[in-house]
Amino acid sequence: MKIEESWAGLVNRLEADLQARADGDPSRRDDNAWETAARLLRAYGQVLNRTHPDLHKDEVEDLVQDLLLKLQSPRTLQRLKAAGSPAGYVAVMLRNAATDLLRQRQRRIELALSEDLPAPETSEAQTGVSERLRKALLSLSPEERNLLRMRFWRGLSIAQIAEASNSMYSATAVRLFRILHKLRVLLQSGRRPASD
Repeated sequence: MKIEESWAGLVNRLEADLQARADGDPSRRDDNAWETAARLLRAYGQVLNRTHPDLHKDEVEDLVQDLLLKLQSPRTLQRLKAAGSPAGYVAVMLRNAATDLLRQRQRRIELALSEDLPAPETSEAQTGVSERLRKALLSLSPEERNLLRMRFWRGLSIAQIAEASNSMYSATAVRLFRILHKLRVLLQSGRRPASD
């Protein structure tokens, strides 16, 4: 079976599984579809390891897990179905995520090198955004802020954070996803989200 054919059928299975979970019908759940998706994504991850030698193995695994989480969105699955090549679409998503990660790393390096330079003047709009971000971050629990700090300020991989917090990788990945969603809601609406 070609990869393209396996993704074409797999997208329908993933979509049906998400619907079964939403309906609360355990008899229609298809855990094997998610295992197959994870296996295919890890195969793409191996290609990334070869084409991007500056990415660490844990970072590639984080990218694969992040993409697996994105696939749990019906909207993402609809885009995959609409794509002429679901396999190609997934490969591009993973490649773009790797490129974003490398760019973020480069920005952190540039920021670290320029810390002794004077800060540029900020406009009122930038100050407003900074203030909203500060308030949104303060509304998170100390544990949530610490997870964000480890992931984005210290640059730890999800696997490293899971190990440091003595929790499972998948639980840590889901927790980070939910914290980021909560933060996004706070920033977009300017109000507190419902408690998890």
